[in-house]
Amino acid sequence: MSNRILPRRGGARRGKRLLQSALVGLLYVVGAAPAYAQFGGTCGCPVIVNDPQIYARQQEQLREESLTAELLQQNTTGGGAGAWQSDLPFLNSLAGAMGQGGGICYANGNAVQQFNADFPGMTPPPANAAARARELAAVTLGTLAGALAVGQQQAAHFNYENGQLSALESKNQNAQGALQAIQTTNEILLAEAQQLQLMRQLLITLINAEGVYNGHRLNMEAQAAAQSGEFLSSGGTEP
Repeated sequence: MSNRILPRRGGARRGKRLLQSALVGLLYVVGAAPAYAQFGGTCGCPVIVNDPQIYARQQEQLREESLTAELLQQNTTGGGAGAWQSDLPFLNSLAGAMGQGGGICYANGNAVQQFNADFPGMTPPPANAAARARELAAVTLGTLAGALAVGQQQAAHFNYENGQLSALESKNQNAQGALQAIQTTNEILLAEAQQLQLMRQLLITLINAEGVYNGHRLNMEAQAAAQSGEFLSSGGTEP
């Protein structure tokens, strides 16, 4: 009879189960998604370790850089300029209206010389005093009529100005980026400067009209006083 010991069947089954568990664990390890990030190894060589969140961070960074580039493009794109136009033709037409009545106009190069000739002041009336008085009255009335014509044309200009301001407001509402907003602001400032020019033109017109009117009145008073003094110096007596 042999003394050999036969293996137990239960031990074989336990070994088989352990082998199956090891295989399953190995499959889990092999099937797991690798995650890599780079670290320094002990030998000085990089060690790659995966980090899935790095892709999300890179995506967010790209999105921010794209938004920054888009905003930069908007801020450097023009489009709010070009509404302003010179008012010089209109200002010249106002000067023409001031002189069309036959009066003394500030735009004439000899306006001061004409004023001094028409209103010499303390001098005796000329021999044809009546005719000269009619001429001076016509010059004064023509100057006042010219000032009124200037006022009418400025008032008629309001519709054009309102259209210009409406266009600027539209550009202000639709400005895209900083440069367009700055250019629109500059256009508004130019429109304000034009308003100041028109106000100065009205002030010049007023000075012109009042200067001629007061010159005519003072000239008559001075000539009357000069005529009275001449009469008294020639031996006449006051009534």
